[in-house]
Amino acid sequence: MENNRLESLLISLEDEIDKKCFQIKEKKKEETKTRLFLLACFLFLLLPFLLLYLGISLLAFCFPVILFLAVSMIALLPVLFKNMETM
Repeated sequence: MENNRLESLLISLEDEIDKKCFQIKEKKKEETKTRLFLLACFLFLLLPFLLLYLGISLLAFCFPVILFLAVSMIALLPVLFKNMETM
């Protein structure tokens, strides 16, 4: 008799338990996102100073990225124009 009442109680609380687990998971995700954001902000501030301290120019650091974007854009322009003609 006691087992039946216990099982019915657990079954009735199952939805609430699931909701609470979901809330805990969401809270952990938010905490992780907050920590990641703070780390990104810290690195955003620290990286230029660190590069300057090491004697590396930020332009020299960004030049390969800019070159890659320019070459990619030039290579993909024909595809872009072809797709624009079909619209």
